[in-house]
Amino acid sequence: MSDSIYRALQGLSRRETILCKQGGRLPKHIEIKLYIGYLTLILAAILVAFVWQISQLETYKYTSLILLLMGYFGIVAHPALLFILKKDEIKSHFKNPFNLIYVNALNTQRFDQKYVDFLSTRNIHHLELVLLEIQAQKHLFEQKTALLVGSIERIGFAPGILALLISLDKLSEIELDWVLSIAYVIPIIYFFGAFSRLLASKVSRHISILEMAIQRKKAASTTTD
Repeated sequence: MSDSIYRALQGLSRRETILCKQGGRLPKHIEIKLYIGYLTLILAAILVAFVWQISQLETYKYTSLILLLMGYFGIVAHPALLFILKKDEIKSHFKNPFNLIYVNALNTQRFDQKYVDFLSTRNIHHLELVLLEIQAQKHLFEQKTALLVGSIERIGFAPGILALLISLDKLSEIELDWVLSIAYVIPIIYFFGAFSRLLASKVSRHISILEMAIQRKKAASTTTD
């Protein structure tokens, strides 16, 4: 049945998550936590902005803007912060640019091989059906993401930063108009698009593993005949 194939793919996804955590040299996977921190600041800024609109108190206005500025500053300064935290890893990468790629490939191959071997024992018709369903779901997911995110993911945070700078030009008279709203919304949409891309890339890899298992199954069947 196809259930065992889906369970194997779910297990593969969990193993990938564990390997990612073990492969990170920063303590407690700090890179992801930094992004979560930036997103939390921006979400907090949005919540305080709602309170500001309800209460019309200047304190909430300035609190919201400070949180928003901190979130944008963290996003802009993130590459520099990572460069400081990962300086040893970056140095070794420049000495041997392909080493990191090959090490990661070796680590993933060790358990990918087990899943390919297992999937190769499944019924080929079930494998092809699962492959068809996953490809369809991936296409649908990418279409929905494109509708929500649009071209913002390619542009990046520039429109949000520009909107924030324009709004801060007259701080005492600032209001939650459409320009400032862009500054609040852009990071949320960008993070959603980036997360969706990450999920889509993982599904693409699982599709490749399924295709390899199907090819092996077909080759074994041809040899038998």
